[in-house]
Amino acid sequence: MSALKIILLLVLTLLFSACVPKTTLQKPLQKLDIQEDVDAFTPFEDKKLRVDWWRDYGDTQLNTLIDFARGESVTIKSLDAKFAQANNLIRAIASAQMPTISADGSITRERFSENYIFPPPLGGASESLYQAGVGLSYDFDFWHARDYKILSAKYSALAQKAAIEEMRLVLSSAICELYLSWNYDEKRVEAEQTLSNLLKQEKNIMQKSYQSGLSDTMALNELSLSIVKIERQIQTIKRAIETKKASIAILAGLMPSKIKEFKTPKIDEKFQVPLPKEIYLDLLSHRADISVQKYKVLSKAQNIELAKTAFYPNVSLSAMVGVVSFDLDKFLGHSSYAPSAGVAFSLPLFDGDKRKANLALHVSDYNSSVNEYDKVLIKAANEVVSTLKKTQILADEIALHVKESSTMALNEKIAQKRFQAGIYNKRELLHVRMQMVGQDFEKIELQENRAYLQVELIKALGGGYVDKNASK
Repeated sequence: MSALKIILLLVLTLLFSACVPKTTLQKPLQKLDIQEDVDAFTPFEDKKLRVDWWRDYGDTQLNTLIDFARGESVTIKSLDAKFAQANNLIRAIASAQMPTISADGSITRERFSENYIFPPPLGGASESLYQAGVGLSYDFDFWHARDYKILSAKYSALAQKAAIEEMRLVLSSAICELYLSWNYDEKRVEAEQTLSNLLKQEKNIMQKSYQSGLSDTMALNELSLSIVKIERQIQTIKRAIETKKASIAILAGLMPSKIKEFKTPKIDEKFQVPLPKEIYLDLLSHRADISVQKYKVLSKAQNIELAKTAFYPNVSLSAMVGVVSFDLDKFLGHSSYAPSAGVAFSLPLFDGDKRKANLALHVSDYNSSVNEYDKVLIKAANEVVSTLKKTQILADEIALHVKESSTMALNEKIAQKRFQAGIYNKRELLHVRMQMVGQDFEKIELQENRAYLQVELIKALGGGYVDKNASK
């Protein structure tokens, strides 16, 4: 082919190439700076939140439950399968980089019509047709379409991987919250039983007083009713505990028969979530839900580039080396040799704006993903700041409760001394002790709220997750 013909072909190709429409893409938030919001909650620590944070509670049973849920639950296995599927898709797309080589063969027995294009002796005869061949095909990728497909699939796989970590945090935090609630319900049962014992002591005193004619029946009945109410409340709490055990089993992926093996929780209540220094500098790479949305945005950005390649021409090559014969003895002979080759050009001409519509669809999908990413980012910032504020307010409330309890403990000592001195009777001393039990209920409530906020802060900080692909 002369140089002039080649130039003419290139000019015609460019003329037939479609013009890529201008697109308007939204820009995602690039920085999550909440330094001013969290500076008031110092001190920060060099210690980082560990990915197996639940071990700091010091409860072996809790460790076993969460470890099983994160590794063996049906939910996680389902997500793992989707991640494997995403990786297989990457390999399938990457394999298209190489030429496709195929081989096939066939034997066909056919009677040829006497009234068709084949003259005798073929017309009217029954013959066997033997065919075999090896084919090669290759689509050139001048505009890197396959690269965009691979990158899109890669980012989708990374989003799936981050989604697995997001679900692991959901499972571990949900199990931990239920387990903590069970722990404090057990403490409530103990406090209720202590109160019941104090009331029973008072009832014994009243019965003696009643027998002496110093108390009436109604007062004694009221006290008996209070004891029954407490016992009923204990049963209500125990019923709630069984519900929580069942919920834990469901989340962990355990059969109901395993519930009877559960033992009373032994939580280390000194556990304190570390507040890392990078909380406002690097939170973007420590939240799995942010990583999920980030990789979705990156994947859909590649889909836009892929859609743009459809506006440019492409070339496909095909070749086949084969043999065709009616005679089996001559099947592999030179006379049966039937090679073929071809070149196909794909030029974007008039398609009713199909390519433009496809590009616009991917642009809209991308912009929607950017909005979702920004929404998750803003949600993360608010969760961290809000949880820190609530934690600080609760810490102040706990400090006031400690002062109140200390004062009441002094009053109990005074009451004990007065009882020993004969100034107070036993019932008055019991009433002071009941007030202390009331303080125990409040303490349990505050401790439980603190524990919940600890888990809430763990979730807000990402549960120790680190996006190792963030800088890649």
